[in-house]
Amino acid sequence: MFSRRIPLLFAATTLAACQSKSAAITNLPTTTVSRADIAVRVQATGTVTPIDPVDVKSRAQGMITSMTVDVGSVVKKGQEIVKIDPRDVQNQFDQAMADDVVSEATLVKAMREKAREDSLFAVHVVTASEHDSTRATYIGAQADLVSKRASLDLARQNLQDATVEAPLSGTIIARPVTQGQIITSALSANGGTLLMTIADLSRVRMQVTVDEVEMGNVRVGLPAIVQVDAFPDRAFNAVVEKVEPQAQVVQGVTFFPVQVSIDNKEGLLMPGMNGEVTIKAADLKNVVAVPIDAIRSTNELAAVSRMFAVPIDTLNNSIRPDLLAGEGTTGVPGRYAVVQTAPGQFEMRLVKTGPTDLKNVEVIDGLKEGDRVALLGAILTSRPAMPPKLTIAANMLRGAPVQSGTPASARKAAKP
Repeated sequence: MFSRRIPLLFAATTLAACQSKSAAITNLPTTTVSRADIAVRVQATGTVTPIDPVDVKSRAQGMITSMTVDVGSVVKKGQEIVKIDPRDVQNQFDQAMADDVVSEATLVKAMREKAREDSLFAVHVVTASEHDSTRATYIGAQADLVSKRASLDLARQNLQDATVEAPLSGTIIARPVTQGQIITSALSANGGTLLMTIADLSRVRMQVTVDEVEMGNVRVGLPAIVQVDAFPDRAFNAVVEKVEPQAQVVQGVTFFPVQVSIDNKEGLLMPGMNGEVTIKAADLKNVVAVPIDAIRSTNELAAVSRMFAVPIDTLNNSIRPDLLAGEGTTGVPGRYAVVQTAPGQFEMRLVKTGPTDLKNVEVIDGLKEGDRVALLGAILTSRPAMPPKLTIAANMLRGAPVQSGTPASARKAAKP
């Protein structure tokens, strides 16, 4: 009989050991808070466009008789680029010139007649009526000369307009007309035939859209790097030129247009090229940092609830209302980390974070170098048999004063 009790005793001992092992407190994956360099970068894609392209039109109308440039041609300011058939405007100029000569001769004759009449009127040889008539003829000749000079200037301008010159130095990026085509004059801003478009391609622009969550890192004047598909091994220096205040909503996501000007003195970038902009938002050196997986906002409590077997309602009722989204005055959720205080014991702490490089995030307050924090993204999705113990820092508890720098020595356990 004694011999049969030994196997039973061994089996009972083995079962007790297995139960004790299964009830062991679950270990959480943790990492140590340390110092690191954080390079904050904002990336977006866009298309190269010219800066302030100029549409060239002609004030003259008629047939294009000469066109010395084509798309891609580099021109200088004042260079002749298009010649319009000048015969009509040349004839108008010649007629205006002849009218001016006749008008000037008429004025000279009227001036002499007036001088003679003045001398005769002084000795009472002519009547006052005759003298006034001569004076009126002289004044009329003066007015006619002014009118003919104005017409001559207008005819000269029309003749000059038959030759179209480049309004700026740059590159021809579009030329919708050809030699021999008849064009209309641009008598208004929206009228006339478009001859070509000129742009200075020594500086080009790329407009990108940045997600609203990253707009806090973007401001005018920040340096940037642009890479295009045509030159995958080349980086072009750029700078943030403008941040538009009006958002654009695309498929429920809010973006802000940002313009980046690019140095293109070598002329390698051409309008229409696709590329990626990397804005250098910040370069932080030797700052206290943790992986972004260790920081969560207070509206993300599901993983903590599962791992520590604490109902979410209990956590929400324990945390200050102003740290929970939708409550308090701001409705902005607080950010927290779960810090290991002893084997099997953890504490939820309020933290203040800075910029991030999407791998690590700067910790401004709430953690110190050497603390061990749980990697919340790696927490098991199912509840463990024996969860670790969780406490909440005093400055996060409901009823605690809303202030920074609250001592973290006081602890209170969150009861399930």
